[in-house]
Amino acid sequence: MTSWATPEYAREVWSDAPAEGLEDLLEEAQEQLDEYAPALEPGATVPLRYRRAVVLQARELYLARERDGDVVGVGDYALRARPLSATVQALLRPERAVPSVG
Repeated sequence: MTSWATPEYAREVWSDAPAEGLEDLLEEAQEQLDEYAPALEPGATVPLRYRRAVVLQARELYLARERDGDVVGVGDYALRARPLSATVQALLRPERAVPSVG
């Protein structure tokens, strides 16, 4: 798996990035985005919006760990809901203008 964002880049755009565990957050975010983003051609340059999407998703994952309002279920069967945010989805699959007829 090729990483789209380095920890150094993440710290440039996310000033409050955690000192520890950032690499793990970026890897977790990368795995999620690999499943959602349109595939890049082999050898293609990674678009800036892909790099930013990884950092935004890593931040979402970090913030989700800090809050309790997204727990679904009870006790041992509780899960945290962590879908891709609309901003991340838009960065990876931007809406295309569709010509209208008539």
